[in-house]
Amino acid sequence: MAETLHQIARFLIPTWPLLAACLLALLPEKRAAGSARLFALTGLALTVLLTPLVAGQDLITRWTWLLAASVPFLSWREGSRRLTLCLDFLACFVTMLALGLHAVLPVACLIACGALLLALRESLATTRARQAWESMRLRLAGTILTLLGSSLTSFSPDPATLRLGDLLLSIGLCLLAGLGAPGGLASYFDSSLIPPTERASALLDMLLCIAAIALMIRLPERDITHTVLVLAGLAALWLGILARQDGVRSLIALAIVSTAIPGGHVPAMLFLSTGLALAAEPALDSRSRRWVACGLPPWPPFAASCGLLAGLMRSSPLSGGLAALLTVIGLGVMASRSGLAGALPCAWRDRLILLLLLGLGLVAPFLLPAVHTGQDFSLGWMAP
Repeated sequence: MAETLHQIARFLIPTWPLLAACLLALLPEKRAAGSARLFALTGLALTVLLTPLVAGQDLITRWTWLLAASVPFLSWREGSRRLTLCLDFLACFVTMLALGLHAVLPVACLIACGALLLALRESLATTRARQAWESMRLRLAGTILTLLGSSLTSFSPDPATLRLGDLLLSIGLCLLAGLGAPGGLASYFDSSLIPPTERASALLDMLLCIAAIALMIRLPERDITHTVLVLAGLAALWLGILARQDGVRSLIALAIVSTAIPGGHVPAMLFLSTGLALAAEPALDSRSRRWVACGLPPWPPFAASCGLLAGLMRSSPLSGGLAALLTVIGLGVMASRSGLAGALPCAWRDRLILLLLLGLGLVAPFLLPAVHTGQDFSLGWMAP
């Protein structure tokens, strides 16, 4: 019986978005929006119920499955076209499939497929097609570098070749996560740049970031990988701060830095959870969004930032201390721009998002030490 439930859960969790997209394609256009909302809620409930039944998966997979499963519901907008709704579900499908696989080659290819779906959706639903296709080409370049780096690290025992492979693999994953995209991640995540009707693109872009960062967490702990991820994350953090676009973009950057430290999986997941909540665009002004993102209590980035700084100092007293100092200064600059007078938004969905985020922030400081002192899970994605 337990094995049967495991097999059912293993099949339904990544494939329910594909089934929903197929059903939407068969429905009349006028019924698509209402049915998509029902499918999204049903799929999210299925994921919550079935995830504990899947054996052999670690904390990263379970957590990111829950984040990805919420995207179709959070990105739903009344009056959306059937084709764009189908693309939302398909993007969720390829991401959830990638999160459950344990090999670099299919994961990188699925992230590239997700980038293609995002670009196609942007071409059909918004006026940002050129920027979306440029971002897709950049992610395609990241896919090529990732596959090349993975090949070098897998098939050559030469130390110099291994270092080159680690370098290419790390850079490729940073490109897959959206670093270096035209206009930066803020082109999707800055609420002043896009109207509310186009903000579903931010959630789809977050899906790609989640998949890429989940793969970064599983990279072998090597010096070149640590250096590239820390430098890339700090550069993205400070570029966003200097451009005054330091909301979700800063959280993605901090999550990338977290992937380079021992035990950084929990801070990375907390940063990604907060980024997904902000990308869902609850009714917060820019100053309140910075309060959530800058690591002030009671929000999840507070515990995540403490774990990140402790990990940086533990990894290397000199270079890690400098990286921790730059991170603290960056968070301080963001905190100086934040507003501490927040109010609950009017929409019930936005209220629920903020309350869940607040609950996660209150629980995170107590759970973080317990998780870190537990037994480390296997990071075997690079194994043949």
